[in-house]
Formats: sequence, C-alpha cells, structure tokens
Amino acid sequence: MKNLLTVPSFLFCLIFISSCTTSPIKGTWQYDGGLYNGREQKASPDFQMQRTYTGNTFEAFMIEGSVQPELYSSGIYEIKGDTLLITSKFSSRPSQNTDVMITYKFAIDKDKLTINGVLPNGMIVEEYWKRVK
Repeated sequence: MKNLLTVPSFLFCLIFISSCTTSPIKGTWQYDGGLYNGREQKASPDFQMQRTYTGNTFEAFMIEGSVQPELYSSGIYEIKGDTLLITSKFSSRPSQNTDVMITYKFAIDKDKLTINGVLPNGMIVEEYWKRVK
C-alpha cells in the first residue's frame, strides 16, 4: 500500500518540478552576427534585431532609431536538451518558413546564445545573440 502512494507522489513532484523550470533562453536577445554557409555577416550598425522568448512563444522585432519597433516574426519554440525547435507562425515578409519547424542546436555561454542549424532551403546557419534582458 505504501508503494502505491509513493509512486503517485513521486510523479506529482516530478511533474510539478518540471513545470517550474524556466527556459534557459527566456528573455530578450539581440542579434550579434553569424555565419551563413560559412560566410560571416556582422550585425547592422543601422538597426537592431531582437527576439524575446517567453513561455513557449517568441517575438522578433526590428528596431531602427527612434521609430516604433517592427514585429517581423513570431511563433512557438520548444527546448529538448541542447536542441531548440522553432516554428514561425507569423512573418511580416513573404517566407517559406512559416509553419515549418526548424531544428537548431544551441549553447549559452554567460550572456551569449549561439544557435546552429540548417534552414529548409539548405542554408547552414550559425547565429550569435547577446542577452539584453
């Protein structure tokens, strides 16, 4: 009888603890350059691109001077170990990646996020993002 009560208690605790863990990428990140098919691309000095991750959703904004930030992408994400699964649900520009799950490997070193993956068009990407919030 004791064993029967222990198993549900353990499962409840496990579910409760896992629901309380926060995403390691939760917060706001600013694009800081990357590699695209091996070619370096620096962050633009004229505008900033930021992604904000909350819960299981994200929003991406372009910020240019004192102009109102422009939402250019949003969607959902999921983390499984060192894998980041991103599905864009909205894009302000025509995109073949809307409603397509893209798989990235990710690593965080202090306030730097690095994501690596292959886009559906075959482009190999490695992007660098720095935490701003």
